[in-house]
Amino acid sequence: MNFRHVFWTTFDLEYRIAMAVFGGVLIVLVTAFVLSWRRKRRGKGPHRRAQNNKLEITYATALLGMAIFLINFSFQQNWNFWNDPMPRPGLTVRATGFQWCWDFHYLGQGVAVTGQCAGKTVPTLELPTGRSVRFQITSSDVVHAFWIPGLKIKSYAYPGHINYFTMSPLKAGRWPGRCAVFCGVYHQGMKFNVRAVPPAQFNRWLHAHGGPAQAVRP
Repeated sequence: MNFRHVFWTTFDLEYRIAMAVFGGVLIVLVTAFVLSWRRKRRGKGPHRRAQNNKLEITYATALLGMAIFLINFSFQQNWNFWNDPMPRPGLTVRATGFQWCWDFHYLGQGVAVTGQCAGKTVPTLELPTGRSVRFQITSSDVVHAFWIPGLKIKSYAYPGHINYFTMSPLKAGRWPGRCAVFCGVYHQGMKFNVRAVPPAQFNRWLHAHGGPAQAVRP
């Protein structure tokens, strides 16, 4: 299942509900202000009614129903995401964060990319467009975060633990990436680049770095 599709479906629904609630509260406030202003113009004092049980019960019931619906919808989307059979990835990359740079190992391909970062060599993560790429995110020392803002991807990198996610670059391009968790003195310089290219071009790049000639099909 496409993670981005699941996220945006959930986010869009919750955003629409939040805007509807905000609009409803705003309408009630404006209505109350107008009615109060009219009473004042007519020389009447503030309304002295202490409570309106029916209105309060209706409001509380509506909020409870909305909360139950959102919780149930979120759990359902999470269940669908984790239990949907994932297609076999065309490529698996293990991204390892360390103080203060990144290692990218193309598993089963015999190719690795690394750098020194901090103003020196920034590694570039090369990916094929239109192909499913499985990521394994981990760390060799402290907690880091693998973050590509332009692709809306972020995953924490914990020492001794691997986080997984799958993505498919839809178009060729280049995006900056960085660590999103403060991890020490040179955290600010812990950057990397992501470049997505057509499969044929990716195969040539992989072969030039010691990998097989046909790692992914064009």
